[in-house]
Parts: sequence; structure tokens; C-alpha cells
Amino acid sequence: MAPLRIPRFASALLAALAAYSLAPAFSIDSASAPTVKFSSSVTFPGTMKQDFENAMNTEVQKAFGVTIDSARSQLAGFKQQKKLAQGFANANVYATGSATLQGFQNYSLFAVASGLMVGVQAPTTNISYINKIGDDIAKNGDIYAGLGVGVTFLNVGINAKFLLPGLYLNAKYGAFNQDIKSFSMDFNVMGIGANYRFLDTKSLAGIIKWRGVSFGTGFYRQSDKVNLKITPDSLVTQAHIRDVILSSATDASDSTAKKTLLDNMGYTTAHPNAQVALTPTFNMGVDVNTYTIPVDAVTGISLLFGIINLTAGAGFDFNFGDSKVVLEGTSQAHIASDTNKVTFTPATVKVDGSTSNSPSFTRLRVMTGVGLGAGPIKLDIPLIYYFNSGMAIG
Repeated sequence: MAPLRIPRFASALLAALAAYSLAPAFSIDSASAPTVKFSSSVTFPGTMKQDFENAMNTEVQKAFGVTIDSARSQLAGFKQQKKLAQGFANANVYATGSATLQGFQNYSLFAVASGLMVGVQAPTTNISYINKIGDDIAKNGDIYAGLGVGVTFLNVGINAKFLLPGLYLNAKYGAFNQDIKSFSMDFNVMGIGANYRFLDTKSLAGIIKWRGVSFGTGFYRQSDKVNLKITPDSLVTQAHIRDVILSSATDASDSTAKKTLLDNMGYTTAHPNAQVALTPTFNMGVDVNTYTIPVDAVTGISLLFGIINLTAGAGFDFNFGDSKVVLEGTSQAHIASDTNKVTFTPATVKVDGSTSNSPSFTRLRVMTGVGLGAGPIKLDIPLIYYFNSGMAIG
């Protein structure tokens, strides 16, 4: 039988797939463990210094290895960030509706709006969860949760009746960046929209006015870069310095000499150990870019000559784009003990990993809003609920 030959293009494709499969995975590693240093005030008889150094380095390296393993176990939730990446991508989509004109698609000439919208994806419908979403991400890692913020400087709409009666067109742009303690974000949005008033407005002596029914769509691009500092609980492992040194004694005389030297160093029977302490702090960066095509139908009612405006509607979004979660950070593992005659070089521990995912392709939503008006000036508070525990408020 002739040997199987793989075409050159196929072998290149396999190599590319293999390289893709070896994309950066979550890891916690250190190039080297801490090593001991003795003060010049410590005097060793004979070859005992080398014995102490070897035994103490071995014991500390063992404790350091246990600490690294504990860190990996404690941060196991960060190995794959698929849920979190999608949660942030969806929340980014939810915030696209900032400065929406959904309740006012019956202006006679033009409208100019600005506003803020916060989108939240949560694993629960409990509203109070919003207050602890950051802590939950820091503690559990990969959860279906995310936060998005949209700020629109200007959303300019025109009544395009010169093209088609009942047609309204709009264009929006906004950007925002802010640092809040260990949390920062950098965001921008731009896009265009179109609405068509399917049913005309009707009024009752001006006191109550029905705004008709408007169908809308558009195309919006929104990006959001979020950075969150993750600081887990500290990990401490005991290095049994006195026990390991004394266990290597060859006879009673050697044991006595080592006990005396250990006492002089500060590793007494009351304080026999050193502690390997590590807080594996790292930065979680989320880079989200989404493209959204909304499709919705909205109606509204104004009361008391337009002083109060109520809106309601339903729709869905087609979403594209990606969300990438990158974990990076370096921390120092320190060795502490009740002595100043023995020190250990700190070890640098690195956290590294990345995961990407896309927003949900389609999301069904219902909308409402409450507004106040004084002539041409309107203040509107829109609320959007996305099925499966997503919400946006602006």
C-alpha cells in the first residue's frame, strides 16, 4: 500500500488549527522558587552552612509548590471565561440604546438627544444582584454576567417626510472613559437608525395623546474596554524549617549544634517555621466589539398636554462581534519568619490567560419608559428587559 500523502495546503491547515488550539490558556507559574540568604552575623561551623542552605531551600521550595497548587485550585473558575466573555458582550449590546428616541417618533422637524444607558447581564433576575456583580466575578471567575455602559453625546433625528411620510432617520455618536478605584472602562458608540410610523397619532382634547405605532431598525457599533483588578484571598503555607534541619542530624552532637544555631537564627521551638505568603493579584481586561441590528415596534401615550409620557414596545436584536477576556498579572511570593538573620528572595508569580466569545446572536426584549416634558424639552427614563436575565436602564 502506498504511503498516505497529505497535500501541502492540508498540512498547512492542520498546522494552523493546531496553533489555534494552543492559544494562551490560563496558567499560574513562576520561573523560580525563593532562595535563602543568611546574615553575616550567622557563623556556621565546618560545612554546616551548605547543609542548612540545601535543607531550607528544599523545604521552602516544597511549601512554595503547595502555594502555587493552592492558587491554581482557588482560581480554577478563571480557566475558561466563555460565560463571562458572552455576558460582557451581551451587556455591551444592551447599552447600545443610550439616548433612544423610542418614545418620541412623532416630532415635526428634528430631535436632538443625549443620554446614558447601563446594560447588565446577570445569572439571576434578582435586582439586588447588580450591587455585587463585581465581587461575584472576582470570586467565582467564569459566570454568565457582565456590565456595559453607553454614553451618547448626540443622537440627531430628522423627520424624513420629504422622502416618505412617516419616516424618521437618526444618527448617533458617543464615547466615555472613567476610572473608579480598581475598575476602569473606555467606551464608544456610533450608528444610524430608521423608524417608520405605521399608525398615526390620535388625541383626546390634548389631554391624552396616543403617539401611534412606530417600527424601527438600524445598525450600531459599540465597543467597550473594561479593566478590573482581581485580588483573591491570600494563601499562606508553612515551611517547617526547624523540623527539616533537625531531621538531618547525624548524631546527638550534630543535633545539639544545629539546635543552637537554629535558636540563634530565630527558628526556636516557639517559632519554628517560615511562611510562604502569596496574593495572586491580576488584571482582568475585557475588550468588547459588537454590531447590532435592532428590530422593534414601539407605541406611547402622553398625558396632561405632554407633561407625562409613557412608552411600551417589544423587539429583538441581531448581534455580531466578539468579546475577549485577558488575564494578566504578576505577584510576589514572600517568605516571612520571626527573624532578621535569615531572608529569602521573593519569587515572581505570573497569571496569564485569555478567552473569547461572541454575543448571543438574537435577543428578545420588551421596553417601557417614563418621561416628563415641558414644551420641546423631554426627560425620559427608558427601561429594557432582555429575556434570560438581561436589563438596561437609561
